[in-house]
Amino acid sequence: MHILFIEDDPRLADAFAALASDIGHRADVAYDGQAAVNLIATKTYDTIFLDIGLPDIDGRELCRQLRAASVNAQACIIAVTGRADLSDAELASFDGYLLKPVTREAMESAIQNS
Repeated sequence: MHILFIEDDPRLADAFAALASDIGHRADVAYDGQAAVNLIATKTYDTIFLDIGLPDIDGRELCRQLRAASVNAQACIIAVTGRADLSDAELASFDGYLLKPVTREAMESAIQNS
């Protein structure tokens, strides 16, 4: 499986990617929305973990853009957020979500179920 982690905390993004690699997947990271857009334009992903609070674009808007016009429109897109106050409507464009701090078990489960 090819996975993209879009996360503005480099340590967290790299840790997620290392975990995915450890369990046998190919993983790329993007630390902001523009880097994600650049990667998505050239690669196809099976699963995308998308931080909602990116510095240059709201993750919900980026998810809508991916769904609207992208070779990755059919990817499983999972929101990653520290915000527990988001409604189902605000997360509707995602296939699921993980609440930070994300445990290793939760990440492995999300990858396996995507």
